[in-house]
Amino acid sequence: CMLLLTLFMSGCGLFKSDTQRLTELLEDKYGEEFGVESYYYAGDMWAMCYPVSDPTLLFQVRTDGEVSHIVHDYYLQNTVARQLEDEYGPLAQQAFPGCYLSVDISHTLASIPETFPRADAVTIDDIISYYNENNISSNVVLNIFVDTSRISDDSIEVEYDFLRDIIGGEVANDELPDTIVKLYWGNANFVKECENFILMNTWMESDIYEKIEEYPIVWIGYDEDG
Repeated sequence: CMLLLTLFMSGCGLFKSDTQRLTELLEDKYGEEFGVESYYYAGDMWAMCYPVSDPTLLFQVRTDGEVSHIVHDYYLQNTVARQLEDEYGPLAQQAFPGCYLSVDISHTLASIPETFPRADAVTIDDIISYYNENNISSNVVLNIFVDTSRISDDSIEVEYDFLRDIIGGEVANDELPDTIVKLYWGNANFVKECENFILMNTWMESDIYEKIEEYPIVWIGYDEDG
């Protein structure tokens, strides 16, 4: 009589899954707990992650194929983008009633210095300083989804003041890097649909994003001559 023993290792902690290795890499880097919403492989591992403290703050992470190190992630950029949304969202609402504001910060912070502020302390000033010190070209993108049914001729001056005085003033005072404002026009349902795409992280796969070149863009920054 032969006794056969089958040992299932997956739940025993002896072998770590790729998602376990990924969250450990993030925890080692940032000193807090993370979760993984989704992931796929394309040579390397690409994942959408979030801090356990705020599951709504999704950010992209790329590791090598063995999930042994992080190639880049957007945690700090998305943290600061959320801060800017909270700061400029109400101001955008004054200029474009009923709008939705989403902020993107370009470039990755692949190699974070040990002295770089953690997520609970990082600000746009830290991002700007890092980019300037390392001669990295960067910009902030303000995506403003506008309900045109609430726009009138009387609001044009308020819109101009927002773009020129508020955002332009921040850029001039080095409180924002060069800033691109993308304006998307539609009705209230359009604005809500776009907001859902952003929150569900499916914006770039949406039909609206495919028509992005049809919408106006305002560049606020310095030319080559300063």
